[in-house]
Amino acid sequence: MKALTWQGKRRIGYGDVPDPRIEEPTDAIIKVTSSGICGSDLHLYEVMSPFLDSGDVLGHEVMGSSRRPARRYRG
Repeated sequence: MKALTWQGKRRIGYGDVPDPRIEEPTDAIIKVTSSGICGSDLHLYEVMSPFLDSGDVLGHEVMGSSRRPARRYRG
């Protein structure tokens, strides 16, 4: 799959990353249809860079549809 990744201070990449996998009963996989950025993403861009490794996937505010729901879903 494709994703935005942190490549170093003030350096963002876009490319292939490993497909997601279910690791916990509460995990789910979604197909992202849209996303946005927020202030915490901007902190990762520069301020929080000591806590990131090259290739870490960025982004956490997404919308999409379930492709593999969690086994222990509580809706």
